[in-house]
Amino acid sequence: MKFSIIVPTYNRAYILRNLIRSVLNQTYNDWELLIVDDGSTDSTKEVVKKISDKRIIFLEQENQGPSAARNYALSKSTGKWIAYIDSDNELLSNYLDVLLIFIQKNPEALFSITKGIRTLELFENDQLVDIIDDSDNYPKTVSVEDVYTRKVKFDINGFAHSKKIYNDDYQWNEDLSLMEDWDFFMQFADKYKDGLVYINIPVFHYHQRFGTDGLVSNASYKDWAKAFETIYQRHKNSKYIKNQEWYPQRVEKYIQLAVQEKKGEAKPAYLKYFPNFVSS
Repeated sequence: MKFSIIVPTYNRAYILRNLIRSVLNQTYNDWELLIVDDGSTDSTKEVVKKISDKRIIFLEQENQGPSAARNYALSKSTGKWIAYIDSDNELLSNYLDVLLIFIQKNPEALFSITKGIRTLELFENDQLVDIIDDSDNYPKTVSVEDVYTRKVKFDINGFAHSKKIYNDDYQWNEDLSLMEDWDFFMQFADKYKDGLVYINIPVFHYHQRFGTDGLVSNASYKDWAKAFETIYQRHKNSKYIKNQEWYPQRVEKYIQLAVQEKKGEAKPAYLKYFPNFVSS
């Protein structure tokens, strides 16, 4: 079975090689890697073109954000299953092999959430100043309702789904710049709730880099409040949302923190993971 691995990227020439190398090192070889350059101004194109492998497909578009890039890649994909990883992370060499085993063991499978190695990394002036191993926060089990109700956080890295999801006309919301992966999942997960497979085996390395070029690092409390509000309004009619406890509390919390941050009474949103950090 062929897999399509989708990677949106923007000005990540400095680190993109690590991701590409992790795909080339897969023990399962029937894959294509679709890298979508989202209007980069650095040497991203040169980095990719230097690697000679016909399975690597380089696509370009004007800067429109990661959701538009993923939709573009989906339209060009030829794999039976689609996998996602961001350009500053890496797949472990057994990722596709493990994914295939779980798909074959679960004939009803349509999408899969996978466990990973997760490190929270704080940068200041392009220097790594703190790192936290957050891998233990991955749950032992995950249900569709858990994701809707925020009992577990959903992240696109390591996520995979059958091409059927795309063929059924589910695509990424290009108007969202935060938690667009959560929104994507909730578009179809309640309809295909029996299609979820959770792989409780680490198969990728997720670097949550704060203080760098990531969208999450640069998001304000106001941005987070808007994202939660938008997502709730889009999915409030789902039966699983009725059991949630994050709305409107989460929106109100971030609005209040936005006011405090403006007054200098609250640290930037990304520093919540590093409460003891003092900037030099």
